[in-house]
Amino acid sequence: MTDIALAALYERRVRDWARRARDDLRLADADVSVTRTSPICGSRLTLDLRCENGRIVALGHRARACTLGMAATAIVVVGAIGETLADVFMAGEALVQLLDGADVGFPEKWRELEIFAAARAFPMRRGSILLPFDALAEASSRLTP
Repeated sequence: MTDIALAALYERRVRDWARRARDDLRLADADVSVTRTSPICGSRLTLDLRCENGRIVALGHRARACTLGMAATAIVVVGAIGETLADVFMAGEALVQLLDGADVGFPEKWRELEIFAAARAFPMRRGSILLPFDALAEASSRLTP
């Protein structure tokens, strides 16, 4: 890969978002907590989830991940508040499509996910970028109906 491709992958907005997830913000009163590890790179995320009336009202996290995983975590922690899990999963699916090379129009609340377009050239980075969505999917499966 070229230096230009790497620079695009870790552009300023990615690094700015990653900084937001550096400090742990755990929820003591979470409905469910899950820990997921990306098997490819070892990025690890613990996500705490609290829902009310079908909507996410709080997300906590402890991320030990690369810059991309940290940035994705921060975007999800901000974007998911007030959303249904289905809404978040639709944003995650749009992100998968973006990483697969499709032109994607994200809803305004999820527009920052566009910063991962440069990761198309780095398929090994997908696991860390999708880690918060994987963690939310597992958390959702553990919620009692």
